[in-house]
Amino acid sequence: MPESPHSVQYLIDLLRQGGRLQPDLLVGADLSGADLSGVRFDRMNLEGTRLNGANLQRAAWTQCRLHGTRFDAAVLSNTQFTDCVMNEASLRGAKLDHVWMQNSKWQHCDFHAADLTRLAALDTRFEGGALAGAILAEAWLSQCTLLDLDLAGVCWDKVLLPDCTLERCSLAEATLSQCALTRAIAPGLDLRNAQAQGLSLYRAVLDEACFDGALLDSAIFDMARMDHVTLRNASLRNARFYAAASLGIDFSGSMMHYADLSHFHAANADFTRANLTGALLHAAQLPNALWNDAVLDDVRRDDAELREAELWQPAV
Repeated sequence: MPESPHSVQYLIDLLRQGGRLQPDLLVGADLSGADLSGVRFDRMNLEGTRLNGANLQRAAWTQCRLHGTRFDAAVLSNTQFTDCVMNEASLRGAKLDHVWMQNSKWQHCDFHAADLTRLAALDTRFEGGALAGAILAEAWLSQCTLLDLDLAGVCWDKVLLPDCTLERCSLAEATLSQCALTRAIAPGLDLRNAQAQGLSLYRAVLDEACFDGALLDSAIFDMARMDHVTLRNASLRNARFYAAASLGIDFSGSMMHYADLSHFHAANADFTRANLTGALLHAAQLPNALWNDAVLDDVRRDDAELREAELWQPAV
């Protein structure tokens, strides 16, 4: 006996066959556990739709409205979200590996325990959601906006965020392994007590950011802007600040063994009780710096080889 029009099974069959549905036909529908792999959702309104545990592998979502949609424990591997808007959607425990997002908005969504391995996102906005419990690894987010996110304690591995904007985001006590925020605009970024060895903040704008107590050995701050940044009691061994610029930066109590501050421009910097053993200050400009009780053993204020390279001119 054929399914009646608009029954749940009828809708599932129609979607799997590539049929066109009215935009609001799935509002509030319960499609939990359905096999919708490879289905295209175009200009659909799925407000309040339940897709818990559904198989949505390789599905494509274009210009969809996903307000209050539930994807808990759903499988969304290799799916695409383009020009979509999600508000208060729930993706708790969902599998979102190898997902592509472009020009979409995720507002106040819950990603607790979701697997976002190898996520790729371009020009996408994440606002006010719960990403703290998500698994984020080998991910690439470019030209994205992260706003009002509590990311305290996250563990990220190989996450790249080039040209992103981070506003009012906390990464306090986070563990960031081989991560990069190159050219990021991140005023007020909170990385207190984070473990972020080798973190790249190349050309980032970090005004009023806080790195107090963070483990930032071998971190890269080259050409970053760092006005009124605090790195009190941080570990900055072998960190690089090449050609970075700052006003009122605070390094008090930090461990800066063999840090590279070549061409660092920092007015009114505070190095009180900092340990700069073996640090390189080649061509650094540090007017009105405070050096009270700083350890300056074996500090190099000039690098002959670097100076020679900088003055080198090709033969005519």
